[in-house]
Amino acid sequence: MPNIGGNTLSEEIVNDRIDLSGRQLGALIGVMLLSFAANIGLTYNISAIAMAFDVERDFASYVASAELLGIAINSLLFAQLAGRLNPHRTFWIGVLVVIAMNMAAIIASDLITLGILRFISGLALGAIVATVMATASRSRNPEMTFAWINAAVAGMGIILNFVIPRSFTLGERIPGDLISSESDGLFVVYLILAVLALLFVRATPKPKKLAAEGTDTASQVTKLAPAPLIGWISLFGLSFIFLGHGLIAIFFAEIGLGIPLDTSTIGNVGMAASAIGMFASLGAGVIGARYKAKIPIGSVLILLVVLAPMVAVPSSPLMFFLAAPLFLFLPIAIMPIFLGALVRIDPSGRQAASNPAFAILPGALAPAIGGPLSLMGGGFALNGWAAVGFILLGAALMAGAIFKSDQIRSGKATD
Repeated sequence: MPNIGGNTLSEEIVNDRIDLSGRQLGALIGVMLLSFAANIGLTYNISAIAMAFDVERDFASYVASAELLGIAINSLLFAQLAGRLNPHRTFWIGVLVVIAMNMAAIIASDLITLGILRFISGLALGAIVATVMATASRSRNPEMTFAWINAAVAGMGIILNFVIPRSFTLGERIPGDLISSESDGLFVVYLILAVLALLFVRATPKPKKLAAEGTDTASQVTKLAPAPLIGWISLFGLSFIFLGHGLIAIFFAEIGLGIPLDTSTIGNVGMAASAIGMFASLGAGVIGARYKAKIPIGSVLILLVVLAPMVAVPSSPLMFFLAAPLFLFLPIAIMPIFLGALVRIDPSGRQAASNPAFAILPGALAPAIGGPLSLMGGGFALNGWAAVGFILLGAALMAGAIFKSDQIRSGKATD
């Protein structure tokens, strides 16, 4: 990789990569996925909360928005601080907070209280995911590291699409009054998974000794080498793409119910999407490590634009079964390639570590935008066309960084 910006500090960062062992990578993935399950199962959260509290989906979606906002805020903050913080301490504190908030959510009696609890949980999740991504961005082979992480997210999606719809009726199978609603069963599942996350913290990569006199490389990058503007613009582009995707994906269960399909069938469609995404993520990692980014990313974005109206207003159950799994996993498929491109543009890894904020913040906005759109349109047709517009805008903003990364890969980049 060429010297970016003409300073030796960037060379130090490039050469100071981490050779993650399989055990360390597995531990990072375990901590993130098991604590982050509530975000992966977000589309079901809205349905469960709406049923448990007997409110419209747009009101229930505000609880989801609060959690996503917390994730976005702290993932951006901790991405900038990752080089100066002890990651093990971040993981321990973050997972314990998630456990406490999941326990409290089970007994929450109103939406405002639940929203506050989920916002606090989101802050903890943001710290966890940013620390995981910051570590992954320092990998010697970032595309494949991100590919394994995204494949694991998809694999977790398979599990959650099977488990969560069945958690809605957990109270009927467990004696006592503790689990009395659909959301109670949901948060019991998330609580158990978060407790399991504690088992993986010790095996995550051990933190390097933080320099006492400010000689830590990541800290120097923060002070002396601001991340390039083109990378931040591309991250805003990623936000618009995820916003467009979220206008449909976050209401995926609602669209399926309107066909109508039962929750188990909808869960099977989600499982299919996750299974496809798992293998597609690994394939994307291989492609990203060997080839330039513009053709695979461009192809995925075109396919997203084509599929958005088809999933928003499926003309038949068959169309939903065929189009929805593809649409749901596609953004995950581009992430290993895109994040690898960001690492080439910003070797410090801060921009790649910041991506959860830009990918998740749209999820906080999507319910607030998508809910009213669906009510105005009497369905999800407006959501589909709005998604097309946001995806095209995002693609335009991402283009500069993608081309710059390809130039760096070819050794043709100029300052």
